[in-house]
Amino acid sequence: MSTERLLDADVLPAHGGPTAPGDGAVRWVAATWDHPDALALRNRMDAELRPRYAPFDAQRAGRRPGPPTAGEIAVTWLAYEDGRPLATASLRLLTQRDIESLYEVKRVYVHDEHRGRGLARAALDAVESSARALGVTRLSLQTGKLQPEAMGLYERQGWHRIPCYPPYDADPFSICFGKHV
Repeated sequence: MSTERLLDADVLPAHGGPTAPGDGAVRWVAATWDHPDALALRNRMDAELRPRYAPFDAQRAGRRPGPPTAGEIAVTWLAYEDGRPLATASLRLLTQRDIESLYEVKRVYVHDEHRGRGLARAALDAVESSARALGVTRLSLQTGKLQPEAMGLYERQGWHRIPCYPPYDADPFSICFGKHV
């Protein structure tokens, strides 16, 4: 299935089935990486995480990879409630090898006012579903050592620690996970 096909099927039913806009239920929508709501949520994520890692900026200088490009992202999922973006997660094609492609989950984030509602779990489910629709059988992801809540989420969702892969293997604060989907 092509990326374009994923974006054509732009609504993922929330837990409990499809929802109508404005009824207070969460609605998941497939979008592009550069969608303004996805960008706003990622900026909020960066602002939240920046203070955790700021004391270590000198250690990480030149070791952190740049952000994904829009062309690398197969789909970005956004959760909405009453028209407000609540959460996001993306599926990225990191590399294409001769034998297989490496897909990874990127930028799982839930707005701080909406945590504790299962949105991060649902975001992972949406990305994993998109990966399966593309024929992907294995996913990876990277997080940071100073994000225990993220590591706990991934472990609860069946992800397992794996050796850090490029480009994250150069960052001493990276932790990587993998999962068969």
